[in-house]
Amino acid sequence: MTRDRGASAAGLAALLLLAVTALEAQSTGQPSADSLRNVQDTVDLSARYLEGEALAKIQLPVAPRLDPDGVMPTGSRIVYDPAALEWATAQSVGELLLQVPGLYLWRGGWIGRPEYASYQGRGATSVEYYLDGLPVTPVGPDSVGVDPALLPLNLLDRVEIERWAGLLRVRMYTPRHDRAAAATEILVATGDQSTSRYGGSIQKRFRSGFGYALAADYWNAPTYNASSSDAQETNAWLQLSYLRGERWGLQFQYLGQTPDRAPYVASDGDTLGAGVKGTRGDMQFRAFTQGGSGELTRRLDLVFSSTGWSGSGVSQRINGVGVVASWRRPTLSASASAFLRSRWTPADVRGAVGWAPTKTLTGSLEAEWQSHDGNKSSQWLGARAGAVLPYGFDLSASARLGSVVAAPNIETSVAQDISDLTATLGWQRGWVSVQADVSQTSAFEGLAPQPYLNVPGLATTPSTTWLSVGGKIAPVPWIILESRYSNPTSGTPNGNPPTHAVTSATIRSKFFRTFKSGTFDLKAQLAVESWGDGVIGLDSTAAPIQLNGATFLRGYIELAIGSFRFYYDRINLTGTRQTYVPGYRIPAYGSTYGVRWSFVN
Repeated sequence: MTRDRGASAAGLAALLLLAVTALEAQSTGQPSADSLRNVQDTVDLSARYLEGEALAKIQLPVAPRLDPDGVMPTGSRIVYDPAALEWATAQSVGELLLQVPGLYLWRGGWIGRPEYASYQGRGATSVEYYLDGLPVTPVGPDSVGVDPALLPLNLLDRVEIERWAGLLRVRMYTPRHDRAAAATEILVATGDQSTSRYGGSIQKRFRSGFGYALAADYWNAPTYNASSSDAQETNAWLQLSYLRGERWGLQFQYLGQTPDRAPYVASDGDTLGAGVKGTRGDMQFRAFTQGGSGELTRRLDLVFSSTGWSGSGVSQRINGVGVVASWRRPTLSASASAFLRSRWTPADVRGAVGWAPTKTLTGSLEAEWQSHDGNKSSQWLGARAGAVLPYGFDLSASARLGSVVAAPNIETSVAQDISDLTATLGWQRGWVSVQADVSQTSAFEGLAPQPYLNVPGLATTPSTTWLSVGGKIAPVPWIILESRYSNPTSGTPNGNPPTHAVTSATIRSKFFRTFKSGTFDLKAQLAVESWGDGVIGLDSTAAPIQLNGATFLRGYIELAIGSFRFYYDRINLTGTRQTYVPGYRIPAYGSTYGVRWSFVN
């Protein structure tokens, strides 16, 4: 009844408008200029809206991803697609990694400060990051690891986290717009201490084959719970492309970053964290051709890349050229790549094959060889296998053998032998799922993240056995309980505290009974992270630095009405004075909130 009344009112208003227009025309003998302009604007807006709706239904080809998607056993990776990223309780790439048991995030204070990840006691180099198929190489003041807090989560539409014992690979992908209509997104956020964030993007493809994308993201986080900890960051992304159907194409893209962090000075005057100010640029240009028929596809890519840094008294550049070839059938895949670079790792050769002989069995092999400056090299072979068992069980295993140079940028970093194994058992039945794995990592001398001046080193982690357990319960579709737990059952690793657990309770509902259109969506989550007493690293005298056990609570609410979203994020709900890294205070009840709006032009 309400809808009928609304329609009647709208119809009456339209009739009145037409009547007024007609009277004006009769009184003057011809339509007025204002009337003509109003009618023309109405016609133009309606026509443009209908044109936009039509263009949004036209799907256009997009460039394939540089790193081919091969056959892999179930459970080899965690995938965040665009919808998962939109609803993720994360404001950085680092926070996404908390989905992986055995990973600890070194949070360096409030938003904008470093948050390096350490996986299974192997320090800053235990996580490798790739952007659109190319490695994100440490450059500038930090020659050891990559800080995921500086990676632009707001500019990504897919993230894949690939697990090996002792190593994570985080593959990040920028958007691939596949519609004839332009797509736009706007983000505005603020928070405590006048924290602010602004972002936006526009993407457009033409039926002629040309396309462009522009995006930017800006953070400003003033000092909070310290004498000095100001942090600003600007990310800008540009992509230009031309595709000749699906057969071949060209693509250029550039990601520019300008971090500006003041040194972290604690309230007592101690300088605990290094500052950084400079500009980083990552460019890649690729030409690809692909073909095949039926279920067979083949592709060849030629890639040019350049990474540069300028600032904080350091100027560096790495240029590279490479080729990537792939071959794929539904149950069989193969890929190979070879790159030459101007410094640190002059040669990089990799290959992978995957095979699924039956619906229940899958296996894959991966090999890597790298030549580094100083007559050093890394080479390892990895194997995976998985089987789907009756009654909802699945079993998988992986092994990685060889030797690796943890930080090729550092002259004193030498090759270390690795012999890492993992076995995983999973069970899923309706509304409950459980996964448990046991990993054995060989002895390894990890490196501490460089910005933490009060933790200059890590002790060698002995051969360690890791036990991880995770599960999810959804008693009803709109309530989800999840938990992940990891503990080293032997050995005393630095950088990863024992009994580390992350648990969350989530309510997610569209309230279909009240909002039948489905445009309304709500997520409310309470998460808790806790760990026991451990050792974060070594001080300047090689003495262990104690990390106290702690518990942190976080609340998050996100509301969507169509493509318009509002979120509210509040951390440290218990106001604990404990820290992730000694000395770096986490604000009590610190909050941020903002809106995001995406639409088709």
